[in-house]
Amino acid sequence: MNQVESENYRKLQEHLDTLPIGYPATESGVELRILKFLFSPEEVKIALNMRYIPEPIEKIYRRVKKLGISLEQLGKILERMFIKGAIRKARRKKDDGSDENIYQLFPLAVGMFEYQVKRITKEFFEDFEQYMEEAFRDEFARTKINQLRTIPVQKSISPEHNIATYDELKKIFEDAEKIAVSPCICHKAYQLLDKACNSMSERCFTIDNSAVNAVNRGYGHLITKNEAFSILVQAQEEGLVIQPGNSKKPSYICCCCSCCDLLTNLKKLDRPWELITSNYLAEVDADLCIGCETCIGRCLMDAIQIDNNHAIVDKLLCIGCGNCVVSCPEQAINLHQKEKEVIPPDTSQELFLKIMDKRAELRRKDKGIE
Repeated sequence: MNQVESENYRKLQEHLDTLPIGYPATESGVELRILKFLFSPEEVKIALNMRYIPEPIEKIYRRVKKLGISLEQLGKILERMFIKGAIRKARRKKDDGSDENIYQLFPLAVGMFEYQVKRITKEFFEDFEQYMEEAFRDEFARTKINQLRTIPVQKSISPEHNIATYDELKKIFEDAEKIAVSPCICHKAYQLLDKACNSMSERCFTIDNSAVNAVNRGYGHLITKNEAFSILVQAQEEGLVIQPGNSKKPSYICCCCSCCDLLTNLKKLDRPWELITSNYLAEVDADLCIGCETCIGRCLMDAIQIDNNHAIVDKLLCIGCGNCVVSCPEQAINLHQKEKEVIPPDTSQELFLKIMDKRAELRRKDKGIE
């Protein structure tokens, strides 16, 4: 790799650092190794001329034709980048009623990392974990506006709350035109390290355009709504944490196990609950609890400890998933709705605009600009 190509990778890091979830530099340079896995030198040149706002190929071409490539060549490169999971592609209606492809840059997570289901290697995941430790975890958490939210296990909440929880999941599936299921990227990564849990592997859902993308990339396959419900029920029975994207119309639903890199890294923060949007909190009835520790093994956040033969819930760690509730043999744990209900944004685009605005505000404060 020549000097110009090396400089271009640094320019791409700086360019990606302007996205809603940034891509900060490190002293070790691990972020550049990740980029070299995701982008070829030719693809870096294209990515430097792309934006977070989705654009059709013709608009991107206005900026890249200076590179001496044709529109047809650009189309092939963009498609290759999409298949690799380096960029995002969607379909939209033009003014004349026809469809067109639009392309955009996307954050490392949730984004490029999750798109690597077919390509992930042990080395790439180790680099990703190192980057989490050195810079990306703090960047991911900086705005305290999370990309995911927790929906409690159906049986863990009282009937009067079902409309706002499980029935919401039901509506997401029923309103979807297409649903795909794919292997969990985190579970697959831990398999490469020989550290994976025994949870079901194929359990992550994508909706509509994201479902089509998962199929086109070769790691997802379309399923019926009944099949989706069956997988969801099994995921809940296995104690997985149900986490759709943090909007009313999410493009994905994660069913997270102990391999989940998000939950693993959240536990390393001082106040994880600030980063998971949840309207519930587990509470223990000390009169009913016998200290059997069943709930401890069920909690993926390590939020429960035994003190004086009674379970104690750490409110800074609890994300309100309800897995401890359904597993308690004494029915000593209940989910209580928080006083202030958090209502998710209408769309993913609205969510990322909120994150972007908050990030800009924090950067102004860092520079002393109010």
